[in-house]
Amino acid sequence: MKNPHYSLEATFKHQGIEQMLTKLTGVSRVGAVAEASCATCKGEASSFRDALSKKEYTISGMCQSCQDSIFGISEE
Repeated sequence: MKNPHYSLEATFKHQGIEQMLTKLTGVSRVGAVAEASCATCKGEASSFRDALSKKEYTISGMCQSCQDSIFGISEE
């Protein structure tokens, strides 16, 4: 069930790219973002460090923890 206070939507990607990502992860990135879950670890994705991390989530479907493990943690 969609949370009425949740407003993130996955960014547009070509259908072929979406199909490839779904095949690789076993999870629809668009569906994961719509449900506030992580396309990588399947966990909850509702809390982000900053606006850039939130934007990355709409692009990749990765929660903050998965983003940190892939990209590292910024020392700013």
